[in-house]
Amino acid sequence: MKIIEEEITSGEPVADFFDAIAGTSTGGIIAIGLGLKKSAAQIEQLYSIDGEKVFPAYSVIRRWIRHIRASLHDHTELERLLYKTFQDATLGQSSTRLVIPAFLGPRTQIAVLKTDHHPDFQKDHLMAAWEAARATSAAPTFFQGHDTGDDYVFLDGGIWANNPIMAAVVDALSAYDVTREQIEILSIGTGNAPYNIGKFALRGGLFQWREIIKGAIFLATDNAQAQAGLMLGPQNILRLEPKGQAAEIELDDWRKATSVLPSIARDDFQKNKERIASLFIEKVAPRNRFYTSAC
Repeated sequence: MKIIEEEITSGEPVADFFDAIAGTSTGGIIAIGLGLKKSAAQIEQLYSIDGEKVFPAYSVIRRWIRHIRASLHDHTELERLLYKTFQDATLGQSSTRLVIPAFLGPRTQIAVLKTDHHPDFQKDHLMAAWEAARATSAAPTFFQGHDTGDDYVFLDGGIWANNPIMAAVVDALSAYDVTREQIEILSIGTGNAPYNIGKFALRGGLFQWREIIKGAIFLATDNAQAQAGLMLGPQNILRLEPKGQAAEIELDDWRKATSVLPSIARDDFQKNKERIASLFIEKVAPRNRFYTSAC
């Protein structure tokens, strides 16, 4: 997004050119930041510089010990950075419509946090932006769930919507009088490498199910993309995603991610620059607001 603001929008916020932005997990953090008119450069810094504080490197032995006993990383550092970035802003202060998948426990429920762009969306807009970002990014085993203090705990939306494209499509079609042909999507992924389940895991033991569940999350990503393509037509979706070994970088491997992914992103941008630019020809109208007012 940083390179788009530098080379296409002349510094104008990306959010001004989209009717809605959807994001899950780390994508949810980015979506909320863009919606609140944070510059793409500021959001990039959250990852390229501050990310090391959230994902410190551990030795193999220390990593194993921490992972057995509790969540691998300290969620308080993530919360500190999110609050530093969003301060006291609420989800409802977003300039564009937001669709942020999450997952609720202990009684399992799907949650999609949204701005007040439809009269039915009466509560989410009150949620602190940093909490919404924390809720969607509470990746199991990496961070503990986000306790809201009212008997609910949020977990990462990637459990059911690792790719939020269908959540965005359903929101657009159900909340507005638009046709499928009117919807255009820029979809940016974090890598979805081919995933093989070992024969041992297929036996279905207690510990082997972890491998199977990971495979199911990958399949859910592929399925959402395929469904959206069938509904809208592949010509209406531009999907950018790292491939090969870059797609296999672990979620918390900050060093490898920051050294490998930026150059891939620049290459993808250059290869698709004309198509990307076609999505930024004119700004969109201000979003509907039923319970908030524009700042």
